Amino acid sequence: MKRAGDQISFCSFALALSFSLALPLTLCFLGSCVPVDQLPPSAVAGLAISSGTATATAFPDLEPGNTSITSTHFTLKGYSQTDLETLKQMAETIYSKIGNDTGLYSFLASGNYVLVAYRDRDEYMKKTHQPAWSHAVTAGKGIYFYFPDPDLEPILTHQMVHLIFDSYLGDKAASFKWLEEGLAMNEELSKMQDSDRMSYAASKTSQLRSNVMPFSQMTFFATNSEEKRRTDSWYQQVESVVTYLLSQGSALGFAQMLSELRSGLAIDQALSDAYSAKFRSLNDLEAAWKYTI
Repeated sequence: MKRAGDQISFCSFALALSFSLALPLTLCFLGSCVPVDQLPPSAVAGLAISSGTATATAFPDLEPGNTSITSTHFTLKGYSQTDLETLKQMAETIYSKIGNDTGLYSFLASGNYVLVAYRDRDEYMKKTHQPAWSHAVTAGKGIYFYFPDPDLEPILTHQMVHLIFDSYLGDKAASFKWLEEGLAMNEELSKMQDSDRMSYAASKTSQLRSNVMPFSQMTFFATNSEEKRRTDSWYQQVESVVTYLLSQGSALGFAQMLSELRSGLAIDQALSDAYSAKFRSLNDLEAAWKYTI
């Protein structure tokens, strides 16, 4: 099920209902639900990776003649030493900012990831088989993209949040897509050009004034594609919620919440422990956030 204009998908509900009731698994594809075994393989594969995070653990390597460099937290592969030096500085700056914003200093200190810069868009599309709108994709402990790309910095920032969030929370990350995408959008927004940031802010203000989703739905549903994340109302709402949450305490408080989610505690308990003076539950967060929009 989708709602016109915001691409909210019913996939999460279909999955949960199928597992809980032992019904045949169905996915919502292009607005209608059909059993997975009736979808063509290409369609199923597309759904698996359309969010910007692939189910594959790695994609094909670069062509002969490539080179690589290492930095404190990354192994970077590409075709130009000069390009890789530029990317190294960009990546480490982004990585440091995410650590400062989330308070995950200790965890990130020992992190080591791979960044693969394909020669151009053609090689990227050929090697990764991503949708036509895609610029970068996370797989395993790496991010794959093409360079040069004028919009790379905000996109790489978004993907790096996926890399870090999934690495930190492991299999529990899937239960908190709203939190992951909200943080990814918050960080991406900080790297957008001023004109893009202004357009996003205007669109978000308009959407939130007329189309607020209850948290009971927001935390359960997820869009089936990141293509229109800068205009999609679900993405805009989760970004707004996470941005608000980040402003309500120190980075260490946010890190405590993530740590408790990682240990298996429920979101209400994690919020109550990390923001004891402000929220006792997700309902409290929802009520407080609504006053800001």
